[in-house]
Amino acid sequence: MTGWWERWFAGPGRCCLCGGPHRVTPWAGVWDRICMSCRGRLHRIHLPVCPRCGRGGTRGTTCEDCIHHPPGVLERNVAVLRYNAYAKELIRLFKYRGRECLALPLAEMMAERVFECGIRANALVSVPLHEDKLRRRGFNQSELLAREMGRLLRLPLIPVLVKVSPTLPQSRKSRRERLKALRGAFRVKPERIPGADQGTWLLTDDVYTTGTTLLECARALKAAGADRVCSVTLAR
Repeated sequence: MTGWWERWFAGPGRCCLCGGPHRVTPWAGVWDRICMSCRGRLHRIHLPVCPRCGRGGTRGTTCEDCIHHPPGVLERNVAVLRYNAYAKELIRLFKYRGRECLALPLAEMMAERVFECGIRANALVSVPLHEDKLRRRGFNQSELLAREMGRLLRLPLIPVLVKVSPTLPQSRKSRRERLKALRGAFRVKPERIPGADQGTWLLTDDVYTTGTTLLECARALKAAGADRVCSVTLAR
């Protein structure tokens, strides 16, 4: 009896991000399952934000990046964290160091953000990897996040997007270079999605940098008949 009680009510537990000792009950929310050390290194994005990309610190006005984005393609992005050193490290561990177990807590943060921002989507779709990169990495981090989010939000994950041309890493490119490299890189299969014109499609990805990848994915979905496309990212 004592062991059962300690397990469910007084066990030390583990931080869901770093794995360090952290006293928490199993049913606690995601932020309560994160230790104080990790929480201190994560910078959550709070309102007001840019209404289009979710960047914090803009006093609720459209930021410089979004002024140049075409209207009516990607209507809105929401993000959880600023892309600081610790957020970058978590994403690196998740994508390249085999810490796929991070998908659940990171997706919980994203699902919570979607709910808080009032986005009511009909379906989820993840940003795809080109088949060559998927074969090398073994998994698509955006798909893992979307799968967990779908379970939490009770939304279907519909994998209609494909990346038809490989691209070099985009992190060091300018917005103009990214746009040129990614133009036409994504397609929808089939070309028209049955029922796509009803409701909102929610794109998922790990990081919003310039928004070019999400913009091009949204463009492909809109061309296939999607009525409204929003997105959610872990970091911005």
